[in-house]
Amino acid sequence: MSESQQNNKVADGTQPVWSQQDAPVLMQERAGDLLVATAPGMELDPIREIRAFHRFHFRLTMLYGSVVIITLALLVLIFYNLWSKSEIESLQQRLLTLSTSLAATINADQIAAYDLEATTLTPFHQEIYEQFKAMAERDKDIDSIYILRPSNVPTELFFFIDYAKGEMVGDPGQFYSAEDTPIMLKGFSRPAVENIPYRDEFGYTLSAYAPLRTAEGKAIGLVGVDVKAERLTMVENRVLMASGVIFVISFVVIALVSWVVSRSIREPLGRLIQGTGAVAQGNLDVRMHMRREDEFGLLGKYFDKMADELKERQTLRDLFGRYLSEDVARSVLAQEQKIDLGGEEVVVTVLFCDLKDYTTISERLSPLQMVSMLNEYLGVMNSIIDQHRGCVIEFLGDGILAVFGAPQATPDHAEKGARCALAMREALDSRNKQWQADGLAQRWQALG
Repeated sequence: MSESQQNNKVADGTQPVWSQQDAPVLMQERAGDLLVATAPGMELDPIREIRAFHRFHFRLTMLYGSVVIITLALLVLIFYNLWSKSEIESLQQRLLTLSTSLAATINADQIAAYDLEATTLTPFHQEIYEQFKAMAERDKDIDSIYILRPSNVPTELFFFIDYAKGEMVGDPGQFYSAEDTPIMLKGFSRPAVENIPYRDEFGYTLSAYAPLRTAEGKAIGLVGVDVKAERLTMVENRVLMASGVIFVISFVVIALVSWVVSRSIREPLGRLIQGTGAVAQGNLDVRMHMRREDEFGLLGKYFDKMADELKERQTLRDLFGRYLSEDVARSVLAQEQKIDLGGEEVVVTVLFCDLKDYTTISERLSPLQMVSMLNEYLGVMNSIIDQHRGCVIEFLGDGILAVFGAPQATPDHAEKGARCALAMREALDSRNKQWQADGLAQRWQALG
């Protein structure tokens, strides 16, 4: 610890009030740099006193990040649903177009000539089968293409031909129940497509249908085109993967932005906490010097202004303290806005005390003894005057001029002045006894 710090260390063991030379040079900015120096006894980062989850910038970042992440998740979810819906609708439209175009190329009159439950494969069956196979090979999404014919019972249908990539294939004349597929029954009157996949004995599929009409316009069957539900899952997974990539990229970007925003708050806030901590410890030489155009810059500006005013008040208090008691000095400073520079008239009690035979006594004692006794005497008397709310105006060698009732207004100033005089006489008697016990003759016996 430097000599100036030792001189400034208070007696009760609290932190020292640094001198101008020992004051920390805090928080000087330069482009791209943050310089922080500390003085002994001051923590480098007072913000460590606050738990991480209680820190403002941490909570702000968490709140900001949570809101952004939730918003981003909702947007990605909406995007996923819209994109997935769009992909499925596109697939449905394609199936509808395929079934309609296929129905237009098939000779419905020739199919109507076959018995409903005929099981024999004919060249005509083979021709249609090859046509379906060629189309399925061109479009990898298609799993099966088939022709169903109605019976007298609306929900009881029969296969005419079925092409399927899987193992389950409907044979000519094979029965099929359409009780659970009302959309399929609509396919006998107009093109239709399932809204959602459905499950039957041939698997879990999404289907589109188109009617087969004879030359007279009679519907004698329908063409069905199926896509396996696994294909829909692949579409959804592709959309989900793309959505996940977008979410991750967005999350990383937002995390970086949040970190930058948090850092832009944490650093100036930490500097202000350090500065206020230093001021709280008594160092009024700390300045922020924040060269910013935002709220922190304005706060730093007013912090510096506050520190300047506190420094000025401390200087005035120190100057007052040389002549006034601490209570009186505080009172005067507290009334600084009401002080009339032209003066004012008040009724006060004036006390003047003087030592009897001071000149004779000073001739009999050595200079060291004289100064020691005089300092002790003046110190005791000044303390008594302070206790009675008096104000020492001047020390005149061995004399003391004090006033009661100003600058602090005291209604019973006369009584306090009189009681102070009596207390001073008692204290002098006590001092004389002590000086006699110390081997010095009783020199001062009366106050003038």
